[in-house]
Amino acid sequence: MFISHFNDVVFLTKLFDFIVFITAIVLVYNKYGKPALVSYQESQNRKVADAIAHRDLLEAAVATARANIDQATIDARRMIGVGDAQAARLVESEIAAAREHAERIAAHAAGELERERYRVRRQLFEETVESAHAHAQELAKHEIDAPKQRSLVERVIDRLEGSHA
Repeated sequence: MFISHFNDVVFLTKLFDFIVFITAIVLVYNKYGKPALVSYQESQNRKVADAIAHRDLLEAAVATARANIDQATIDARRMIGVGDAQAARLVESEIAAAREHAERIAAHAAGELERERYRVRRQLFEETVESAHAHAQELAKHEIDAPKQRSLVERVIDRLEGSHA
């Protein structure tokens, strides 16, 4: 049955057309399709290679960024430590300066207080002496008469002359 078809012209023509068609397709594929597919595959391979290279660059950038972050963290900790130490020194310095200022103020206040005490003592002494003198004068006016007064004055003058002689 299959052999009987080889004797038929229509079959042979169709077979010949099929072989020519397949040959034409193969030739067109080999001439245009295959180079286009190879070119497309090469462009895709280049894109993949570029993507891999770009990924490698980004991975390197990420690694560099991580290293920079780690270094920045170390630097930040160091700066915080330096800042804390400097702040502590400034606080200690200001406390010492405040203590010195307070001591100067206290010394000045003590001096002022001592001067004021001296002034008050002196004033009280003068007031007491004046009051005693006034009281003594009053007593002297009431209790000492003229002859007693002359004898007292002469005794004082004699003592004064005796002490200078």
